[in-house]
Amino acid sequence: MEDEHIWVIFVAEQTGRFPDFYPIGVFTVHDRAVAEIDKLPKDKNYQLLQLPVNRMFPYYHKKSGELVGMDAIHHEHFHFKDFDD
Repeated sequence: MEDEHIWVIFVAEQTGRFPDFYPIGVFTVHDRAVAEIDKLPKDKNYQLLQLPVNRMFPYYHKKSGELVGMDAIHHEHFHFKDFDD
């Protein structure tokens, strides 16, 4: 199956140290992941990433060629906590 992917829930915090995010759940169905996010404590922010299985997804800087992130990854933000607190 070319189109295989998983949905991963990450806690996203602004801590000033790396990593400031960590995974807490993995699902094969988007709606199930969102339902679980809705049950989580609202004192944190979450991100939901759709990650491909058995496929690399690096993003390289066009000029320097340096590996700088993820390419073509669908993600959603669930901001319950204001970062300005």
